[in-house]
Amino acid sequence: MYYYELHMHTSDTSRCGRSPAADMVAAYKQKGFTGVVVTDHLMNVQSHAEPETDWNCRVEKQLAGYYAALEAGEKLGLTVYCGWELTYQDNAEDYLTLGLSPQFLYDHPWLERYDIEKYRDAVHAAGGILVRAHPYRRAWYIKKPYVEREGIADAIEVFNGGNSSQEENDMALAYAQKHNMPMTGGSDAHHVDETARGYISLGKKAESYAELCEAIRTGKAIVMHK
Repeated sequence: MYYYELHMHTSDTSRCGRSPAADMVAAYKQKGFTGVVVTDHLMNVQSHAEPETDWNCRVEKQLAGYYAALEAGEKLGLTVYCGWELTYQDNAEDYLTLGLSPQFLYDHPWLERYDIEKYRDAVHAAGGILVRAHPYRRAWYIKKPYVEREGIADAIEVFNGGNSSQEENDMALAYAQKHNMPMTGGSDAHHVDETARGYISLGKKAESYAELCEAIRTGKAIVMHK
């Protein structure tokens, strides 16, 4: 089996991150993972890129964690892909964006201001996918539980290692099963001690980022957790 982390943060980019990218990559390599997707918070929340007014400067800071992880991964033999977690602040809805290159950010200035439909269309047009992260999480910053938006998410994160209760994961699983949606799992790791809490496994190694996303989109990913 081949293990992939789809939800992790670094202190290089995410203000809530507590371990640098290189340490996170080393932890996943030690635990036998094939690859990771760096999903630092995108610019509009919990990101060191927030204060910048120049778009290209913001993107450079946004990608700091990814490039640090990529460098470490190349040395250790761990595949590292670029992603991010976008928060819609009206209800703190979080979407993991997977399958895109860093160039997407440069090509879409101020994309965090897009409404969700425009953002989805841009991501899909570029070949990416959206995963609704921890949809039933209960937290002070979330105004109400999962708001259903049909046709937005390509998959549902049914296990999140950072959720406060198993019930939150069970509700996400029930929703995905009811609506026959592809499922993912993620650690939501912010520190090396939180790595490999949730992830996916594939029976065949993904030879590209596109192949990994296609496996997710077509329901071939198996959700794993501790």
